Amino acid sequence: MVEGMRMDLWKSRYINFDELYIYCYYVAGTVGLMSVPIMGIAPESKATTKSVYNAALALGSQIN
Repeated sequence: MVEGMRMDLWKSRYINFDELYIYCYYVAGTVGLMSVPIMGIAPESKATTKSVYNAALALGSQIN
């Protein structure tokens, strides 16, 4: 997340989606990843830990 904040200091436009994805990972995806341990995973959930973390990461980079 800190790396994303550093990126804000020197860059404000991204040439392509690959560059934008990296930025989104740092500023939004990492927030999702850090939120999982705080919010937890419901004991009755059938989702794997890996799928929960992947979903949390995707929240920062989904384009709909």
